[in-house]
Amino acid sequence: MLLAGLSLFLYGMNLLEDSLKHIEGRSFKLFLQKQTNHKFKAIISGILITALLQSSSIVNLMVLSLVGSGMISMRNSLAVVLGANIGGTFNSWLVAIIGFKIDLNLITLPFIGIAGIAMIVFNRRKNIYRFSRFCLGLGMLLLGLQFMKESMDNSIKHFNIIPFLQYPKIFFVLLGFLITSLIQTSAATVVLVLSALYAKFIPIETAIAMVLGAELGTTIKILLGSIGGIAAKKRIALGNFIFNFTTSALGFIFISPIIVFIQQILHIHDPIIILVSFQSFINITGVVLFYFFLGNYGNFLERQFKDSNQLSTKYLSSPNKETPSLSLEMMEREVELFINKVFELNIESFQISLTHIENYNRLKQAEGEILLFYSKLMQQKNIEKYIARINLLMEIIRNAMYSAKSIKDIFEDLRELSSSINEIKFSQYQQLTKDTAEFYTELKNITASTNKEDTIQKIAQLSSKLKNQFDKKMSDFYLHSNKNGLFEKDISTLFNVNREIYSSHKAIILAVADYNKPSKEQ
Repeated sequence: MLLAGLSLFLYGMNLLEDSLKHIEGRSFKLFLQKQTNHKFKAIISGILITALLQSSSIVNLMVLSLVGSGMISMRNSLAVVLGANIGGTFNSWLVAIIGFKIDLNLITLPFIGIAGIAMIVFNRRKNIYRFSRFCLGLGMLLLGLQFMKESMDNSIKHFNIIPFLQYPKIFFVLLGFLITSLIQTSAATVVLVLSALYAKFIPIETAIAMVLGAELGTTIKILLGSIGGIAAKKRIALGNFIFNFTTSALGFIFISPIIVFIQQILHIHDPIIILVSFQSFINITGVVLFYFFLGNYGNFLERQFKDSNQLSTKYLSSPNKETPSLSLEMMEREVELFINKVFELNIESFQISLTHIENYNRLKQAEGEILLFYSKLMQQKNIEKYIARINLLMEIIRNAMYSAKSIKDIFEDLRELSSSINEIKFSQYQQLTKDTAEFYTELKNITASTNKEDTIQKIAQLSSKLKNQFDKKMSDFYLHSNKNGLFEKDISTLFNVNREIYSSHKAIILAVADYNKPSKEQ
């Protein structure tokens, strides 16, 4: 029953998160950007947004994406994450006040029944469907909580916890950390602990130790989300980890004094409320302590991870003011390298490489760096006699990039064809792979020639050959599309794939032809 309750609770949390994710649209991100231009406002925004979305993980991962896109500064993002730690305790208060003070059966089953039926009946009404999904998630969450409460009530009668309570408190901190790391949500760990505390299964000190471990375990998701990201994302993840480690460590050291403070000063004696009060207290105290040192804290984090300024281009540097011809030579060599990169990228795409999109984005970065070099170059003096060739080089870059984009746009179609159990679709993929490999082999052989006029002639012949092959292939498609047993969608996919490959090949041929034009035609 405990496992079933935990499963239902996690599923309910998942439904709640999914039903609220549509809020992460442009307007919401713009709102978040405007509300985080000061560290105090950023902390308040983190608290309120996390309380609304019921998940600090959603907020933290959203902040990572905004930092990665440059929409929010690292320091303000750090303030949002700190506020999210306070907002994350709202869920604990909700469970403690409602889950353990009200007969959940009065609302749980009606929520699940009505919401489930509404999701089926109104599955095409987006707003009603989302609201019903939210209600179903809430119902599942409460039902899971009820299961866990009953399980703990029954377990206490058959299980002797006393030997385990002799373990040091650090054992229960590690247990809370392990559970949260595995199930990836501190809310579920806190509910498990609250259920055990409610059933008088564990004392308050043990419960607090597990929640402290859960506070630290919740940092794992944001640490994983920062892997492979820019330096700012790694700083946020490390900053959040240090904050949670510090608050958990201080909370562990001062467990007894804080409990006495809550009982004697705040006059709270219900163990359930003491636990969530403790959780809120250490987070609020931590944010207050860190608030006054956010500037220095940010400087410390910046020293840990340096921004990578590695360029995607190889030959470009600042344009040479004294010798424009040298700048032109640098650009010539970079454009030749760019064409070869497109060759490799387009061939790689047919191998369904997992790094294809990453390599495409790196190619786009190289294009941007070449464009920046071009804009600086055009501002130099004595550049007039080289302008025609420079502009032609930029046209070559555009055509080569278009060739890569055409293949990128059909990458998912190629992936589908490569794994299809339909023999016709798979054979088409094999043929396209073979034809593309032959095309680039021939094109590479042509460009290896040192005779420019011979190269141009062979490129023209390859272009003519490519068009004849494409026309024949399309004619065969039109003649046999109704006889090959393919669905309409499959026929459309194959037509589109062949058109894009043809467009890609034409563009790269044009780029190579322009690059190899004799000087008299420049």
